[in-house]
Amino acid sequence: MTTQVYLLAAGRGRRMGGPKAWLEHEGRPLLARHMDFLLAVCPPDKIAVSIQEEWLERCRALHPEALWVPVDPDAAPLASLQALLKRSPLESWGFVFHVDMPLWDKELFDALAAAAGEAEAGGDLAVIPRREGRRGHPVLLSPKAQTPILSLDPARDRLDLWLSANPIRYAEVSSPRSGENWNTPRDKDS
Repeated sequence: MTTQVYLLAAGRGRRMGGPKAWLEHEGRPLLARHMDFLLAVCPPDKIAVSIQEEWLERCRALHPEALWVPVDPDAAPLASLQALLKRSPLESWGFVFHVDMPLWDKELFDALAAAAGEAEAGGDLAVIPRREGRRGHPVLLSPKAQTPILSLDPARDRLDLWLSANPIRYAEVSSPRSGENWNTPRDKDS
């Protein structure tokens, strides 16, 4: 199954002391680590990344074929996702996650992609990983989710709450990466 990827990376990262996209992990910026991984699991023309406008040339140097979409770094994550969906519509199932989620685990992505067929047959709008009873990331969105997501108001709506109110499928996963999120400096260093 060909999938798409929507990576949210435009934030200012105030709690981390700067934009998370450019924080280093094992000698590479998080955004570069994600691109290295994503290019191994999907074609570059299926990768859309929200970024700050001033990063455009720097990001194109990471990979020129990916779609780099400048957005307002102070806007809600939902607004960034909507900007990505407008520029790269969901034509197939699409993964969504933030740059501060170190999801470099191909088996995790494969497990979610494998659940997409049943989810589609069941009318589910998303597949969400679950490990030891806890929801995780990335979220895999159905193409049918695009129109309702684009109708949400980023000033008052959130993707996670919208997902909770709609038909979704859980995929049990073994990867501990599904629950990782580096929201603060302490998270990244632990």
